[in-house]
Formats: sequence, structure tokens, C-alpha cells
Amino acid sequence: MIEQLVTETIHWIYESYGRVPASARQGFDRDVRHPEWTRWMLNELGSPDREMYNVAVTGSKGKGSHAILMAGILQAAGLRVGLFTSPHLVDFLERLRIDGQAIDGESFVRLAKTVRSVMDRAPLPSGQYIGPVGILAVMASLWFQASQTDVNIFELGRGAKWDDVNQVQHSGAVITPIFAEHLDKLGPTWADVVDEKLAVVTTDVGWAVSHEQAEIVRERWTRNDASERVSWRQLGRDFTFRVKQQSGATVVEVTDGKRKHRALISAAVSPLAGNAAVALIAASKVLDDLRGVGQELDIDLRNLVLPGRMQVIRRRPLCLVDGTIHAVNAKIVARWLEGRAEPGRVTVILSLPDDKDAQGVMETIAPFCSRMVLTESTNSHLHYSRNLTDLAKRFVADVRADKNVERVIADVCLRADPDDTYLFLGTQSYVGDVLRVFEVETKSIWQCSDID
Repeated sequence: MIEQLVTETIHWIYESYGRVPASARQGFDRDVRHPEWTRWMLNELGSPDREMYNVAVTGSKGKGSHAILMAGILQAAGLRVGLFTSPHLVDFLERLRIDGQAIDGESFVRLAKTVRSVMDRAPLPSGQYIGPVGILAVMASLWFQASQTDVNIFELGRGAKWDDVNQVQHSGAVITPIFAEHLDKLGPTWADVVDEKLAVVTTDVGWAVSHEQAEIVRERWTRNDASERVSWRQLGRDFTFRVKQQSGATVVEVTDGKRKHRALISAAVSPLAGNAAVALIAASKVLDDLRGVGQELDIDLRNLVLPGRMQVIRRRPLCLVDGTIHAVNAKIVARWLEGRAEPGRVTVILSLPDDKDAQGVMETIAPFCSRMVLTESTNSHLHYSRNLTDLAKRFVADVRADKNVERVIADVCLRADPDDTYLFLGTQSYVGDVLRVFEVETKSIWQCSDID
């Protein structure tokens, strides 16, 4: 019964969006999106977000991993932490978590009813819609408030200025590397994209922690109205990190002025050590604000899992899944392979739709790869019109293609050599397919037991 109600609720969340013709949703976000309706709903519900300490995460790469790492650090430091991420991989309820655990179906349905009672009376003009992610952000705010969380982390979508989630009041901002992406939605220029994302620094924000950025990001920040009043700390300029091995664990040590922080992370997360460093500094800012002391962090995150991000889902044979869609992501996977003593024969199973950097991924991974298998996702909205087989053969001799992802995975499992390595790399929808077929638990970001 509750499963049916959850499904009906998910359909309702997309109703407003679906009522507007697709043609009216095309164009730059500034012309077609109306995030002010998210703020309107929050206000109508008593502005629950303004009673809490929130942090927003934006950027082009690694938003989810930064958000999850920061949530894990703050939870390990003793806080009750709300986490809002998007999209989900297997279960829609993954998008809302407290202390790493996904929301239960009953609470999800109840929150939706509360929001719907307000949304139904919104004076929405014809041709406008209330964004699904905005509805979810309002639901998350109500849940976090009722659950008395100490701090909440909200992952934004592709932008910030016209992003519904940015309407949630937040005291701090985390900014991941910003690339020249989504030019058709945030552009038309890279500078426009940067300005859109830097709008995460609202008038309520007192601090921002940033990953390393291109020169254009630093230049656009100096033109930002908030640049003189907001504390901006950037990796490589204001704080540094180093990685070392200690008693079989990977240690990330961060130096921030006179303070030093450290976190123990798993081998699979170690290629994202820079993300962990940024998350440590951001977490220290939160703790400074909430506890009023300059605390040095020493955190054990070895049981933290980043769902679908450098995630080991089987030990023998070694199977890893990652949302690798361009060369930058692929370099992280390559570094992980370099760190393995004997990965055996490496098979890469790729699912890269037309809008992803297939050549960049293949070229980066090929030196480590014995075989490539090309497949597709079950997401019917993705387009796979390119002939990637010929492209793959430029880099690897052994290439085959099969559109049926479930058949490909079954075939890999049947023929797997326990000493080999299998990499499932591609778009997030494909990552979700892999986790579903392998029956990987995604409702918690904490791994409680060993993987087979």
C-alpha cells in the first residue's frame, strides 16, 4: 500500500512541470524557470528553512560527492545532519536523508500532502510551473525542521541563480569546479555559466569554500557584489592537503592556517581526496559557527560510501561503478587503477549517450583496459545514435556492443574471472541500472558490512 502511495506522490511532484508544453520549457533558465515559487511555498509554510543552519553546494563536477562527504564529516563530528541530493540512482527516496539514511515512505507521503495543501492555492500564471526539485526541497526543509537536525546540506542542480533549491536560505556555500557546461541553459558564454553558479552566494551567505577553479571563475568572483563581505577560501590558495597511507588506511591531511584536519577514507574514495579536503574545510566552518570554537577535525570515514561514485560493488571479481561521463572523471578512475598492484584483466563496460564525452573517456581509460563493452541505459530519454564501436577500436582491440544493459551485466558476471577488474562507467541513469541489477543497497551512505 505505501509503495503505491509513494509512486502516486512521485507522479504528483511532476504534475506542474508536465502541464507546461515542452516548447515552453526550452531556452535559457533565466527565461523559462521561476524558482520564486519555491520561496513562495516556503514562506506559506512558515519559512522552516530560516530556522535552520543550511549549506548549499553548486558547481559543475562532484556536487554530490562533496555534499555526501561533508554530511558524513559533520555526522561523525556529532551533529544531526540533513542531506538533500539529486538525482537518485535506484530509489527516489534517496534524495532526502537524515544521518545518511533515506526517508521512509510514510514520512515522504505525509510531507507531500502538507506541501500540496499549499501548492494547490498558488496563483500560478499560465505557462509557468513549480519545479519538481523545488517541491522536494520544500519537503526536505519541513522534514529536517521536524526532525530537529543541526545542519542541512542541499545539493543544487545545474545552476544557482535560477535554481529552485537556491531559494532555500543557506548560511554557507560549497563550490565545486566550474566548467563551461550547459551553455544552452546557463550561457551562452562560460562567463555566464560562472555568474549563474556564483549566485549561490546569496545575501544570507557568510562564507564560501571552493575547490580549485579556472582563472575565469576567480576573475568573475572579483566582480561579484558579495566578494568583499563573504569569506572565500579556495583549495590550493588558502588551504592545502596531502594524502598518505597509514596502517592500511588512506589519510587526507588538510592544513588551514594554524589548524590541521584529517580524515580517514576508503581506497575507493581516495581518488576524491581533494573533494574530501574541501568538505573538511566547509565542515570546520559549520562547526565554528555552531560551536564557536576553532576545532581541529579528526574523522574516520572509511565506512562512508558515495553511491555510484567510485563505488566498489563486488570484491571478487572486483567491480567498480562510477558516473564517468568525460575525461576529467576518467582521470580519477585512471588514478585509482594506477594505485592497484595487480588489477588483472580490466574490462570497461561503458554507457555514454550522445551528449557525453565518449572519446575523452575512452582515450583516458584505454591504457589500462583489455576490453571495452558498449551498452545503453534503460532511460528512454537518453539518446544513443552514435556508432561508438569504431571509435572504441581506435583505442582497444577487443570491443563489442550490446544495447541490453541487463544482458551485458549478466554476461559479464557469468564469464567473470575472480582475479580481474570490471569497471561500469557512464551516465547516472546507467549507474542506477548497474546498482539495481547488482541489488546494491542505496538507502544508506554508510556501509555496515563487507561486500562479497
